[in-house]
Amino acid sequence: MANNPIGITSRLAFFVCGTTSLLMGNFHRALLFLSPSSGLRWYQMPVSWYLLPAALTAIGGFAVAVALLPGSWVERVCKIGTDNQRLSSVPIKMLGGFAVFSYLLTVGLYFASFTRHPSPWLVFSVCPACALMYTTGTSLGTVSWLVAPVDAAVYGSLGVAFGFLLVVLRRF
Repeated sequence: MANNPIGITSRLAFFVCGTTSLLMGNFHRALLFLSPSSGLRWYQMPVSWYLLPAALTAIGGFAVAVALLPGSWVERVCKIGTDNQRLSSVPIKMLGGFAVFSYLLTVGLYFASFTRHPSPWLVFSVCPACALMYTTGTSLGTVSWLVAPVDAAVYGSLGVAFGFLLVVLRRF
């Protein structure tokens, strides 16, 4: 993650994924007022409705923080091997893996037929960007060009967080 093209690109990807996760957390927080229990006061709503926006905000904030850390700090943490000359690419690989899995999961959910109707909290936990489908259509184009990439970015920020923590914990 030095100042080479790969390092700059990975920092940009971390920043974009983290910012997307932060924005989705704010969007879900705004949806609390449109929930089935919107007639209730904020302290009367179920706790589960507050967990998803808080998790999205925390993970997105962590990914943005990793993207904005000084290069020397990141290099010191991510150096691996006995000679400490190679940088670990675990956060980048985790970002890519989580993003691809999430994209395929979201497109797969479009084709899945539900015999039982799952709760909105479960659907939004698996597919945070499905909340965007309130304002857009439910066509395959919308899912594959809008909802799935946003989900991929949100899960990519989760991959960045797991990857960076894995690298940090491996050093100790």
